[in-house]
Amino acid sequence: MGLVQQLTIGQCSFLSFKTPFLKPFTFAGHEITERNGFYLTLQTSGGLNAQGEAAPLEGFSPETIRRAKHDLAETCSYLKEFNVPRQKDELLEVLRHDGHILNLCASVRFSVESAILLLAAQAAGKSLAEFLGAQLKDVRTAVLLQGTYQDVMADVKRFSQQVPQVFKLKVGDRNIALDVKKVQDIRALLDNESYLRLDANRVWSLKEACVFAELAGNQKIDFIEEPVNDPAQLGAFYEKTHMRMALDETLVPGCCSLPLAQHEGIVAYVLKPMLLGVVPVLDWIKEAGLSRRKAIVSSAFESPVGFRVLAHLACLAGQVAGLGTERWFKNPIMGEIGVIKKEFLIL
Repeated sequence: MGLVQQLTIGQCSFLSFKTPFLKPFTFAGHEITERNGFYLTLQTSGGLNAQGEAAPLEGFSPETIRRAKHDLAETCSYLKEFNVPRQKDELLEVLRHDGHILNLCASVRFSVESAILLLAAQAAGKSLAEFLGAQLKDVRTAVLLQGTYQDVMADVKRFSQQVPQVFKLKVGDRNIALDVKKVQDIRALLDNESYLRLDANRVWSLKEACVFAELAGNQKIDFIEEPVNDPAQLGAFYEKTHMRMALDETLVPGCCSLPLAQHEGIVAYVLKPMLLGVVPVLDWIKEAGLSRRKAIVSSAFESPVGFRVLAHLACLAGQVAGLGTERWFKNPIMGEIGVIKKEFLIL
């Protein structure tokens, strides 16, 4: 068998973008009304083009927008004449060990890995999902709930009538009683096939989280993400409440040990490629499969360029995704609430 010809990057550039929201979104004490970042564009000497998105998320991403711009500028010089292996396993090994890519901030790593993998997928005549070994298909996603009690309940009443839904509720309010009321009243509206995911974003102390769990109960709750502000206390939270948990922020490199990720109370890994990079997400999806946990690809309010990449990764993960942020944008690509149609994923 002959050698597989490599792709060579001939041009590399980036431009800034700004995408407005339909309405503000508040999390972890930050209110955002738009997303801004950069689009990285790679072109091979043979004329193939692909884009990646680098958009640090305030309140979550450790890097600033200035750091992302700096890394992109250096990367555009580095990637010229970069050879992209066409074969998936070989390409992933290159991305795992390339010193320059490993030292990029996470959002820029996401953009670089997205664009390079898309080039290889194009060269193979496949979608990104197919190139990674998955079937391109409709993606189910949790409906994201956030806002006042009235806002949340209006959304649940509206969307629960369509098809069995998974809802994701942001909790972590200083008014724990209000969060409990939201959970109890949402639960009363759910049909037999619908359920709720909770996300506390590390706001509560162990005591506060336990009070919430005791009052809210575990019925129809799939899991709670990051219930306590100290990951070392996740085990104590589970022992006291038996509420199943998911890791999100804790998965950022340098924060999580494998024994913590494999704690019996951890049932899911919530994976934000903008905060991790694509290849680390692929590795966590593999780990989830080996340990019989859910790998849930989750959005950090990406624009359509990054969002479509996430949906392709969700095809590989095979779980109801966490891509409900998409309906906050003025020009959504989602076909219907709770489902991202396959035709919207064509890159």
